[in-house]
Amino acid sequence: MNGLNRAYFIGNLGRDPETRTTRNDAVVVSVTLATPHVRKDGDGWVDTPDWHRLTAFGKTAEMLIRNAHKGDTMAVECVVRPNRWTDKEGQVRYEVNLYVERVLWISRKRAGLGAVEGASAGEPTAAGAEEAPTGGEESGVELPF
Repeated sequence: MNGLNRAYFIGNLGRDPETRTTRNDAVVVSVTLATPHVRKDGDGWVDTPDWHRLTAFGKTAEMLIRNAHKGDTMAVECVVRPNRWTDKEGQVRYEVNLYVERVLWISRKRAGLGAVEGASAGEPTAAGAEEAPTGGEESGVELPF
């Protein structure tokens, strides 16, 4: 059976990346990404962000450590991995893990920042103040869409 197990998001980083290492000294990075969610509230519309917790490993994690900052707008491609376990009280718990495989910067929050390290510069952003980085597979920042 053929299938597709990917999630794609475009949003803003809610904080700088958080880094930790595993027992095997592998680098793991966690980021939160806010995506827009507009909903009707009475007679008007309210913009409430949806927050996504994303995890990255290896070269993608290292690239995020060096280049990602709170407020950056980026597109990410993630692999979706569901997780099921039974807690201490015997309750079955579910969680969906999103593992980042590719990143594409759309705009940088910090003024004066150029292209992402390891990526080539792309087209200027709509504001024209800085360049939005894109890159090849070797940089881990190419998306298929």
